[in-house]
Amino acid sequence: MSLTEVPETPRVKRPLSSRLKAHARKAAIPAMLLSITIGGVGVSATAHAAEGPSCASLPAQTCPAQAPQRGAQPSNVSDQDWRGAVTAADFWNTHGVDTFHGMHELVTHENQHFTGGWPGGTGRSDAGWYHFYTGSFWNRQTHWIWYGGVFQDRGVQLQHLEQSFGVSAANANGGHNVYREYDMLAYTGGAAPGSGRRGTYRIVRNTHTGHVYATFDHYRTFHYLGRW
Repeated sequence: MSLTEVPETPRVKRPLSSRLKAHARKAAIPAMLLSITIGGVGVSATAHAAEGPSCASLPAQTCPAQAPQRGAQPSNVSDQDWRGAVTAADFWNTHGVDTFHGMHELVTHENQHFTGGWPGGTGRSDAGWYHFYTGSFWNRQTHWIWYGGVFQDRGVQLQHLEQSFGVSAANANGGHNVYREYDMLAYTGGAAPGSGRRGTYRIVRNTHTGHVYATFDHYRTFHYLGRW
């Protein structure tokens, strides 16, 4: 999927594990999520620790037959970027679409109309800007994040990596619509849908295996993040 651009640049964008002390209008998802860890949305300090062999990048490494629950942080990826990817995966895993209020509102399990984590529509109308809220009703802030829809893996990088994990060709094939892509960056400070540039940070999930991958350079390199 090509980088999405629109004329106006948003006030702010931050990865999902950004600074906790950022100014309110400059705070993005990570500051909010990590500040409400009690609600179960935050990420633990050890969530990015390796629980098995690396499989960090492609195509240089040969991966083991069984993918670990959490991937190893590659040496060329900063702690901030890795935590941001893990927190993004946790965020999307705990947010679903509220079909009662509208197709583009993200909610947690506390909402009675919650439809499950990892929004995964395949149609053209499913990809786009999704919003969610933080704060009390009287002090509510709106945040926007992009769900990219189906990722076709035209370079077959993910297909090759997943097959090295023992995943069948049928379940590791971008042409079969098994992959979904999600942004790591959120926009705040009054940004409207379609504002600004999405950036190059993405996570991609295989809906059949639950494997999640992070890319920080717009699909040129993928890193195994874990299973969700």
